[in-house]
Amino acid sequence: MLASIWPANAILLGLMLRIPSLASPAGWLSAAAGYVMADLVTGTDFWQAIGLNAANLVSAGLGYGLFMRLREEDRRLRRPLSVLYMFAVAVVAGVCASVVGAVASVRFFGEPAWTAYLSWLTTDLVNYTVVVPVFQTMPSLVRRSRRAAFLKRGQALATHPLPVILLALSCGAALIVGGPGAIAFPVPALIWCALSYGLFATTTLTMIVSLLTQVAVASGALRLGVSGVAEATLTSTRLGVTLLALGPLTVASIDTARRSLIARLSHAVDYDFLTQCLARGAFMARANSLIARLEKSNEPAYAMMIDIDHFKAINDTHGHAVGDHVLQIVARTIRANLRAGDVFGRLGGEEFAVMLARQSPEDARDVAERVLHAVRSAAIDLAHGGRLNVTASIGIATSAPPETGLTHLLSQADVCLYGAKAAGRDRVVGLISTAERGTFREKTAKN
Repeated sequence: MLASIWPANAILLGLMLRIPSLASPAGWLSAAAGYVMADLVTGTDFWQAIGLNAANLVSAGLGYGLFMRLREEDRRLRRPLSVLYMFAVAVVAGVCASVVGAVASVRFFGEPAWTAYLSWLTTDLVNYTVVVPVFQTMPSLVRRSRRAAFLKRGQALATHPLPVILLALSCGAALIVGGPGAIAFPVPALIWCALSYGLFATTTLTMIVSLLTQVAVASGALRLGVSGVAEATLTSTRLGVTLLALGPLTVASIDTARRSLIARLSHAVDYDFLTQCLARGAFMARANSLIARLEKSNEPAYAMMIDIDHFKAINDTHGHAVGDHVLQIVARTIRANLRAGDVFGRLGGEEFAVMLARQSPEDARDVAERVLHAVRSAAIDLAHGGRLNVTASIGIATSAPPETGLTHLLSQADVCLYGAKAAGRDRVVGLISTAERGTFREKTAKN
């Protein structure tokens, strides 16, 4: 029963694909030594261990070479056809490596050549199909973004447990009902999991169900309606499990590709392509949402309007390429001095806007001064040599409580911005009275 599953080759291949630095001569020699020592410790003859594990290493090595010829997106199962490419690699690696395994089985155990060949082929095929994808899709817990995505998927599993519950019930029904078709009972639940939990969760659940199905058949717990558990039954079961696993894996892969495409399209719509800050429409929508949340808690909202000083002169003197570079540097500088909850966008041209959340008037003013100083300190290297220093003018306004709406708040900040320009630029003007705004309008009109 234990010999009905041999995942070592798939685990080795998965590790090599996941951590390519392991796929060095030393790594493969270490793997070979580990295989042989494991057999020797469990009582296998030395030459048997050498012959059998030669087939194992040929299988894993050939699989690694073929997988590495695929594109990175296909190795991570992130394209619609990725699962089929993975299956094709598993078939080729299994077909070739099983020749070595069959020769070893015939030589050391006297098995019929065709039976030995099919046993090796289906064992590698099922394990490569259901085990390797877990390594391919496993999130990296080193990167913060991947950790966040991993935790998000875990929360989805906890808050939406019905697909897993149905999966457990379908596995139980397979054991109770039995028969040749019982191994297909979990497939609908696995497809539901694929549409609900994402790629890594689906590959993990598919692997667990597939391995448990093989164990259940080999141990007799899952009755297929045949007398005894012959090698032919196990071979057929492995092949059936392999083909059934392709369904949920393909659904999860396609759904991942769809989500990725939607995310890219959403980013292209919501973010300014040059500065990678929010575009005007997305900024207005998110700023309105922020004001609505602050309004509920009776907290003030602060709006900053930021304008690069003499930007037209920069374009006229140095060209639009330099002007675009200035916009990118300034946007990056502003973003670096804001908090995660602040809303930052480009309204057009050289004009940016920021909505600050949960700040006191003093803190909001400090943020504006910090941004002003950072922009002033950001030296921009020119292609022909030399450096360009830029400054910005900032207007800041508040509404406490934020009951006047975003449009009025930005209008107030814009008046303050023109006041900063009228007063000589490179400064912050804000949190001002109505009389002062009138004075600024008069100065702006005269200029």
